[in-house]
Amino acid sequence: MKICYLADGGSIHTKRWCNHFAGLGHEVHLITFNKSDIAGIHIHFIDAGSLSTGGGNWRVLLQTRKVKKILAQIQPDILHAQYATSYGTVGALSGFHPYVITALGSDVLISPYQSKLYKWLLQYSLGKADWITAMADHMRDAMIGFLKTDARKVETVMFGIDPSIFNDHTRALPSGKFVITSTRNFEPVYNHKLLFDAMLVLRDSIPGIELNMIGAGSREQEVRSWYSNAGMNDFVHFKGRIPQTQIADHLRSTHVFVSTSLSDGNNVSLNEAMACGCVSVVTDIPANRQWMKDDVNGYLVPVDDAGKFADKILYIYRNYAVLQEKAIKFNAPLIAEKALWSVNMNRVATRYSELTGKK
Repeated sequence: MKICYLADGGSIHTKRWCNHFAGLGHEVHLITFNKSDIAGIHIHFIDAGSLSTGGGNWRVLLQTRKVKKILAQIQPDILHAQYATSYGTVGALSGFHPYVITALGSDVLISPYQSKLYKWLLQYSLGKADWITAMADHMRDAMIGFLKTDARKVETVMFGIDPSIFNDHTRALPSGKFVITSTRNFEPVYNHKLLFDAMLVLRDSIPGIELNMIGAGSREQEVRSWYSNAGMNDFVHFKGRIPQTQIADHLRSTHVFVSTSLSDGNNVSLNEAMACGCVSVVTDIPANRQWMKDDVNGYLVPVDDAGKFADKILYIYRNYAVLQEKAIKFNAPLIAEKALWSVNMNRVATRYSELTGKK
């Protein structure tokens, strides 16, 4: 099968999808507005100027003619856009079929509520798709609400994790330290101020506290300055964007995983931490409620309550052995049931076959 993705080449999600289906022997092409290089993948870069993760990338719509020209050249069996607006809208305008859209989060949970134009673009894009996937049920429900055609073409397909990378097999916690890790990128939606305010409380309450900040983004320098100005450079470590194998190594030596996001599709970062044996403290949003059970595998905290966020981490510190044991017992079967990448991608492969008539 010849598969063409229309997506951000710099996204870890895009790379995972391309590498997975190329690894199955398919010919994989990627049309992207973000210059990138993925080994073994046919990359078609279109320069649409500087793009913002915060949205407002209307210029990409002007590249539709170039996208159509590339599609005519490669003649794929299927076109799959990742992100329902921007890339999804360009894919819809191309007129290519069969056409698949995967929503990633803000494109259906935030953008359509910011303006009537975003809402219209989302409805237009979804209406042109032959199959639509959501990362979680609350996203699926939101898209069905916007969709004016057959709701049965919208399905939840969680991305999930690779258990050969993310597991607790060699879990080893450092002696004399209490390690907290965040793997969320530095963008406004990830609400890093909540974690910073909690750390102002925890710095004097937990001996040997350390914070690992893994990721990159437009607000990284601003977040760095908060911790530097507060005199936390000695125990707050910014790791940048690192490979998945290194993320897993950090998580296996982490006591508490934290996610302060205001909104998420399906929090794959949380799935990774759960698989590596962490106890988690995360914001009380729909994406996290499907994974977290209070006082069992972690805690849900309001998105604006830094005091409570700090209190939960402190409670975990004081009761860690018991809470970690409960978390590992709870997380393992949940991950196996719902969050395995290979199982979920088998569903996608089956649907590709149905849409194209090819095995």
